[in-house]
Amino acid sequence: MKKIIALGLLTALSFSVVPEQGQVLAAPQKTLYQQDNSSSIRQNVINSGMKYLGTPYEFGSSRSNTNTFDCSDFVRQAYWEGSGVLIPANSRTQGAYIKQNGTVTKDWRRLKPGDIMFFMSYKGNKDSSYRGIDKSKARITHNGIYLGNGKILHTYSKTSGGVRIDSIDNTHWEKRFLFGGSFLK
Repeated sequence: MKKIIALGLLTALSFSVVPEQGQVLAAPQKTLYQQDNSSSIRQNVINSGMKYLGTPYEFGSSRSNTNTFDCSDFVRQAYWEGSGVLIPANSRTQGAYIKQNGTVTKDWRRLKPGDIMFFMSYKGNKDSSYRGIDKSKARITHNGIYLGNGKILHTYSKTSGGVRIDSIDNTHWEKRFLFGGSFLK
């Protein structure tokens, strides 16, 4: 019996997949984190994202490698590497996932490092460009990872230089902010 179990284990291990560098692997959905070490998991998510600083932007980037990212692919990869949780593939479904499985706030100053920020379309740099918009009905068009201290880690255009850090306060990012949050406790 022990030989059969050992043979079965060896057979299973021989079919396991070892990822190559830059390869993104799908995985079964894991349970939501509720451990006391959530701050270290949040830091892991941030560290995972930071290693991609400068990685080029490509809208609709391939989900099969980390050579380029669009905003949601970048967030998804950082969360996968940092927390072991594979979140949905695009910013709108990621937003719905966070609303359903986590905690959210409409005040970016209440976010915790590692939270995901969600934004509406760019309308300009003036406050007046955003007046009268019902943000509860606005469509999510962008997301990124909150670093703390008013900074966001994200990627958004070919001309932006790829994955980068930007300030939120008194910028169009603040005007476009819809909500943010996380399933990490």
